[in-house]
Amino acid sequence: LLLSLDNHSTTDGESINKNTSGRTKLSETATKSNSKYCAEIPIPHQFWAIESNQPAFVDISHAGNVNIGESVCVRVVVPPKTLHASAIGDNPQFAPFPSAPWDSILMDLVGNNTGIYVPVRLQPAADIRNSVHESVHIYEADVVMRDVDFFTPQGYIEYRDAMWNPLDTTPAQPLAMEQIVTSSDMVVNVVDVKKTNIYSLSRYLDLPLCTESDVDGRWVNVADLPFDPSVVPERDDYNRVWLPYTCRLRRISYSEFTQCLIDQYPRLHWYGDSNFRRALRKFVTLGQWCSKPEEMNTSTCLCNDNTEVTEHYNINFRDTTIDMNPVTGGFEPTGNLSAPSAMPSDKARINAFRWGGLTTRNDPPWESYFEKNITEHYGVPDVVIIGLINWDAAYSSYEFFVSQVSRLIDRVASSYPDSTEIIIRNGQHYCCTYDSDAYWSRKFSHLRVRYFSQYLIDMFKQRFGGSRTVRLWDVETIGERRSIEARQFVKKCSANHARAEIIEVENQVLMNSMCNSNADP
Repeated sequence: LLLSLDNHSTTDGESINKNTSGRTKLSETATKSNSKYCAEIPIPHQFWAIESNQPAFVDISHAGNVNIGESVCVRVVVPPKTLHASAIGDNPQFAPFPSAPWDSILMDLVGNNTGIYVPVRLQPAADIRNSVHESVHIYEADVVMRDVDFFTPQGYIEYRDAMWNPLDTTPAQPLAMEQIVTSSDMVVNVVDVKKTNIYSLSRYLDLPLCTESDVDGRWVNVADLPFDPSVVPERDDYNRVWLPYTCRLRRISYSEFTQCLIDQYPRLHWYGDSNFRRALRKFVTLGQWCSKPEEMNTSTCLCNDNTEVTEHYNINFRDTTIDMNPVTGGFEPTGNLSAPSAMPSDKARINAFRWGGLTTRNDPPWESYFEKNITEHYGVPDVVIIGLINWDAAYSSYEFFVSQVSRLIDRVASSYPDSTEIIIRNGQHYCCTYDSDAYWSRKFSHLRVRYFSQYLIDMFKQRFGGSRTVRLWDVETIGERRSIEARQFVKKCSANHARAEIIEVENQVLMNSMCNSNADP
């Protein structure tokens, strides 16, 4: 089974036109004349001949001035080291997924003045030598640059010898971090030669409203904003706001969102894990949960809310019905909840199903909800939100996950009509550490989360893309584009829960995508 991962950015270019409302609309179809893609740049032969035990290094063949919207090819060359015995032989403890790399590398291009982080999602270059364990490995990515600044590559090798993917009962391994050598000339100077920067912050409020939940963006310091920050979603704990490149996020109140649900999506089925529970707390309290400055550094808002009781619903239930009202928020209703006709017309109903991914740790098993004819029991929803990956990447083998995704897709296909929209929420970005908790023994790694997430959305779009709407609620990119210092927070939260400020941003991305199509621009 082969898995295809897109490079972080592979667009051919950007152009400007106007939509019918006169607002700036971006089209990523124009041809760029100066972009240099990895496929166009031969790998120097001497890279493959580098001797063992030399340091890994970055190569940007066309470093220097790059115009807004152009791409650069970033390569990392990893010479071999003495092989880790447990990754070879007849019974290895570690092995990469099909088409995945032996080495796990975390790499960003970092803006010297703006502090903007642009992730470099490296993939093995198309050469058979990359599949050979003992060979030099060369990874590459085409990265589109959209912010004026001097960008320098920063990164390190997390693991070699596929130790990012422990097999069977092998626990997660301590990071064997190796700094990647970067020469002083490996600087990308992004300039606006034509003075037509379509991504300029001065033009942000002219962009069309976001109607998708997987648009790329960057974290911008509030001090750099040329407009009132109250018109965009709230800032994070580093005083930065999340701004997509090609569309505009507005700050939507939870009361407005609830009314949007009543008008457009009165029935929702939502499957997810503890990160889903934390997001739901915001919705049912109309944004009041973890909203006061004095609360933000409490353990509940930072990481663990599993013991916090709420009057809105029983968080310990695996199957919960919540009726949403724009004035009072969400509460569990009384009466005959199984009759679809029993739902009040002035409320939206969320049927929430608590899952531990598609793992064997679910009690009852995740498929049991479908076995009782879920739409007959709960009504036909307008939207199904499925949040997975966090538990799957922590506990399941890739092969087991693949088998369960196939079963899930069959269940969704047979249970929900084509009129039901599907939203897939991917996993939280993970980096910079490993889970040393002996009890939980989670096998988190940033590559496991990425590959599991990509496979899930690819398979859903492959199966349903032609017959129904399938969207990605991309929370992984939101976390991945934070500064490396901000991403270090996971060391304080081994469950990899998003802190409350990030949950707010993630929710705003979802709310904008669901409710902006009929909003006043």
